[in-house]
Amino acid sequence: MKRMLIILLSLLLIFTVACSKEKPAESNVGTEENGSAEQNQEKKTVKFCFPNGVPALTVAKFAYENPIIDENMEIEYEIQSTPDLLASKILKGEADIAIVPSNLAAQAYNKEIPYKLVGTSVWGTLYMMSTEEIDSFDSLKGKEVYSFGKNLTPDLVFKYVLKENGIDPDKDVSITYLNAASEVGPAFISGKTNLAVLSEPAVTNIMMKKDNAKVVFDFNEEWSKITGIEQGYPQASLIIKSDLLEDHKEFVDKFIQVYSENLQWAKENPEKLGEYAEKLEYGITKDMVVNGIERMNMGPLYVEDMKKEYEVYYNVLLDFAPDVIGGKLPDEEFYFER
Repeated sequence: MKRMLIILLSLLLIFTVACSKEKPAESNVGTEENGSAEQNQEKKTVKFCFPNGVPALTVAKFAYENPIIDENMEIEYEIQSTPDLLASKILKGEADIAIVPSNLAAQAYNKEIPYKLVGTSVWGTLYMMSTEEIDSFDSLKGKEVYSFGKNLTPDLVFKYVLKENGIDPDKDVSITYLNAASEVGPAFISGKTNLAVLSEPAVTNIMMKKDNAKVVFDFNEEWSKITGIEQGYPQASLIIKSDLLEDHKEFVDKFIQVYSENLQWAKENPEKLGEYAEKLEYGITKDMVVNGIERMNMGPLYVEDMKKEYEVYYNVLLDFAPDVIGGKLPDEEFYFER
């Protein structure tokens, strides 16, 4: 009897230990399943499109370091090699975030493509270069000037400044338009022309290669003199899809904050910015960035602080070529507010 009791107690002890071990096992299985579900949760891909040149430099720190803004959001950086490709992306609504010519931002909005304007990535970077002495706009009379993008916004800014300084662009000067901006620089370097309208970073590249090349007119500065707008004209702007703003506000707010900080960092750290540009293979050298940073006019960003600058710019474009902004001024809903 005593022996039977010992056996029963032993069996009871074994059963109790077994049960106590099973409970954590059940808990672990649940944790593993939850962890697996979290790991398998698909990240949302955010397409960030921008052109090469100075706009790409404003993104260089972002693209190279690729900071995690939100663990469930993955930013995909896409350089668009031509203005037409960029315009196509925007007018089809394929980019979630983009840096675009400011007129394209208005044009897309007026075509009811739901983007909001966040602010200015790049202010005017258009310049006239010469190898001869040009001390006033009157000195341009009778001259031939090489340029690019007939009736596109850089050309409209150029013509507007000429007209406001008493020069008729159709009669007083001869403007030769090349097929692309990339063709103007080589033509100037080779001596085919002594006067050319160019943008950064091409301006700095030429000055590094041609000793007698100099900037004779800064069109952003001339715009400021004419309009009284200190910052000049907003050349390239940051836009964000409305649904991204509505559905992922926390991500967007953090993204805008980091991008704005990167703009300031870029202006203060040209050497490091140049290194990033080389590593990202933008076709822009470190020396070009270091020597040209003052003419690249990056930021400040927020449109709510710069709405007047946009209104003046859009009114000028509306008078010259209404179609470039979609035929009308964008309404208040176009402008992003923090």
